[in-house]
Amino acid sequence: MALLIRYRALPVSELFNELSRYEFIRRVSEWGNAGRENWVSVTNELTELEDTERGIVKSVGMSLGTSDINGQLSMLEVNSQLLAKQVEIAHEQYIKKGKLYRSAGILAGLFVAILVI
Repeated sequence: MALLIRYRALPVSELFNELSRYEFIRRVSEWGNAGRENWVSVTNELTELEDTERGIVKSVGMSLGTSDINGQLSMLEVNSQLLAKQVEIAHEQYIKKGKLYRSAGILAGLFVAILVI
């Protein structure tokens, strides 16, 4: 989005047309001119996102087209940094929980082996 806004200065409707190959944008665009409400509705359907991540994506949709090019680029940069932080947090949780689940699997296997013997 940032590249299209920065170098082509596309309005939101044309930006969505350019990005319509992505399912999320296509679903938002299918609803017609409702715009921000569609963005929020489609974002609420993204069950694979945590609430914090969903909130960041919602804020992008609510901010698109509300300021000049520099304002939009700044907003996208801030939200990109927030999402990057969420990725770091998710990666840390993956490492911690991965160790836990591997240990639990090994212990469960040992327990079953002892019961069989």
